[in-house]
Amino acid sequence: MAEELENQDDATEETEQEIEEVQEDERLTKRKKKTDSRRKQAIIRVALLIGIIIFVNIIAVKIYFRLDLTGNKIYTLSDASRQVVKNIDDKVVVKSYFTDNLPSPYNNTRRYLQEILDDYKNYSNGNFQYEIISPSDQAELEKDAEKYGIQAVQVQTFKNDRAEAMKAYMGLVMLYGGKQEVLPFLGNIQNLEYELTGAIRRLTEKQLKKIGILSGQNIPGQDKIGKASEFLSKYYSVVPVDVSKNNPIPADISVLIVFTPKQEQQQQQQQQQQAPPTMPENLKFAIDQYIMNGGKVIFLMNTVNVASQQQFQFGQVVKTGIEDMLESYGIKITSNIITDKNCAAISVPVQMGGMQMYTQVPFPYFPKITNINKDLPAFSGIGQIFLAFSSDIDTSIAMFKGLKTTPLLITSNKTGVYKDIALIQTSGQMMPDSMFKYSSLTLGAIFTGKYKSFYTGKKPPADTITGSSPAPDSTKTKMESPDTKVIVIGNSDFVKDEFRGPDENILFFANMIDYLADDIGLSAIRLKDANPKPLDPIEDGTKNILKYGLLVGPPVIVLLVGLFRWRKRKSMKS
Repeated sequence: MAEELENQDDATEETEQEIEEVQEDERLTKRKKKTDSRRKQAIIRVALLIGIIIFVNIIAVKIYFRLDLTGNKIYTLSDASRQVVKNIDDKVVVKSYFTDNLPSPYNNTRRYLQEILDDYKNYSNGNFQYEIISPSDQAELEKDAEKYGIQAVQVQTFKNDRAEAMKAYMGLVMLYGGKQEVLPFLGNIQNLEYELTGAIRRLTEKQLKKIGILSGQNIPGQDKIGKASEFLSKYYSVVPVDVSKNNPIPADISVLIVFTPKQEQQQQQQQQQQAPPTMPENLKFAIDQYIMNGGKVIFLMNTVNVASQQQFQFGQVVKTGIEDMLESYGIKITSNIITDKNCAAISVPVQMGGMQMYTQVPFPYFPKITNINKDLPAFSGIGQIFLAFSSDIDTSIAMFKGLKTTPLLITSNKTGVYKDIALIQTSGQMMPDSMFKYSSLTLGAIFTGKYKSFYTGKKPPADTITGSSPAPDSTKTKMESPDTKVIVIGNSDFVKDEFRGPDENILFFANMIDYLADDIGLSAIRLKDANPKPLDPIEDGTKNILKYGLLVGPPVIVLLVGLFRWRKRKSMKS
């Protein structure tokens, strides 16, 4: 009996063992199937990924795109450039002579140049072709580059821990219809799109728009704004306008720049007792009739003369002779001198021991304007400009003349006003807040609408010098303009070469011209740079709070966190 029971137990154990083996086989089979399934899925996923990559690359060849995350989209071709290159009606061929393997930062310039040339090519409907050639000490290629006016430059490179000079070519030439435009040196990427699009326009457009600069005795002309004139000439034909001898302003002038008369500095010192120069009536009449025919004008006012008397300097408000005509239009220039606590700094000499040094001191007579009308696309990217010895513009009467006023330049909330005359101080100490009682005065504005002629019911003035044309016929005097625009700025020094303001002064001046010439797209190209914009000014009290808060705050926070953790641990132990 015992033996039978023992045999039954052995049989049961064998049966259970067989069942376990079968179950184990089933588990292994299932696991193998899952492994095979996962392997197949992985292969399918990899195949799909490779297929997607190939498909995207095929599409990318046909459809060009780039993701640009920079604030001003400096790596994306602007709409204005795309339109210019789309309008090309024949082949533009670009030959860029750019040496390979240049050190930083020139290697980045070469890469960016190739990318932007690719952009032009992709938007040109096949009419823009380029090649980048590396002369690399090949005499024939170097001769080709120099034939186009592209000269070799020396750049510094480091080899084997030694500085060496390296000969390099970094320029290009554009060829179109038997004409050529040369950019002999492309040292950096800033404004590269502006240079390239300007060159294409000069080559392909039959006639550039004309920008006229009024000339005359004691009127600052084109020679005073050489840098701005050169900058503008990339997109416009900049010409002097002589309206002496009863000559009218040519009708093909798109925008007229009018600097009001101003004495040279030497004349100011020698002729302090004489009346300052004023705008002749025949010039005023020519400007008036240009506006009446729909012309667009930028008036840059010289209303403050600076003169020295013994060891003192004075700023004095003067009449330019054009105020009465502007006021008849609805534009009033206030007889004052503006100061601003938010201002530029100037260099003044100081004695340190036996040496004369120069130090930077704030100068409220040079307002730093950061409140620029950002609602207008032409000016939205300009962070600041500096003015000098300015007068503000009273816009209150414009509406009574049927004009719409758009403020363009506004002072800060700490603005000072001197009536007629001011003693100019360069002590280095900022004026007290009691001297800045005004806020948000207008130093530049746009006036839009229909203008009534200043010479309505008057006999037209005439130039009587020898060789003058016949006097203007009063019956042909136009009495009212169509809708047009006029810009008035309460200072003209900001754009002159002698002022040496920031580059944004030139950009602002050029963008005013774009705005009036209906070329706003050009402004967007100029403003595409990586320069940081100025921070908004803050009060001295706020500065002190931030200063001491950042000094004391972090240690106090650490102490409070430590105290909190110590009390928490203590409570847990108890």
